[in-house]
Amino acid sequence: MKKGICTLLCAGIIVLTGCYGSNACFNKLHKWNGTLGNKWLNSIVHFFLSYFPVYSICLFLVDGLVLNTIEFWTGSNPLASGDSYYEKDAQGNSIAAVKNSDGSMSVELITAEGQKANLTLQRDENIVRALDDEGNLVAQYEIEK
Repeated sequence: MKKGICTLLCAGIIVLTGCYGSNACFNKLHKWNGTLGNKWLNSIVHFFLSYFPVYSICLFLVDGLVLNTIEFWTGSNPLASGDSYYEKDAQGNSIAAVKNSDGSMSVELITAEGQKANLTLQRDENIVRALDDEGNLVAQYEIEK
């Protein structure tokens, strides 16, 4: 009986989450742990977060059951807003992006010559749209499923 319930619960967890997801809660906690100080303090806090099942609760319950399911059905993870990305290539071109609370992304492109372009990326189902500062459609891309 107990094996059957455990098997059913595990299968339910897999079915209910529906996707891999971004695991925003776990990633934010892990990133926060890396900002505490030196490697010794980070390791001690990591040990305690693992021993008292804080990491497990974040990953399996909060992310796995709630946030990743929301992300699967809506396309946006509520905790992922404010996440940022920055990269600069060898030629000096750079891109900076921040995820907004509505699921869109604000992107700033800067060429090596200093030319700037600000875009907003919006996604609906399998279509990604790039909008300029005035909200005009600059580009549209259909994602193959």
